[in-house]
Amino acid sequence: MPWKIIASAFGWKAAHDDEASLLVVWHPKRRRHYSGTDAWKQAVLLSIRSPSAHPLLRREGRP
Repeated sequence: MPWKIIASAFGWKAAHDDEASLLVVWHPKRRRHYSGTDAWKQAVLLSIRSPSAHPLLRREGRP
């Protein structure tokens, strides 16, 4: 799945750390950022509010 294209449509941006050769995916209006191999996928899942995006953000008991 083209995670990078979908995340870019939601406004996510990429930054590169040349010293550590690390990719960081960040959003200008959110505090959360992601790094690693599945950073684009995590950004997309958070943008569409998928329950599997971040288990700690899930609320129990919601109808």
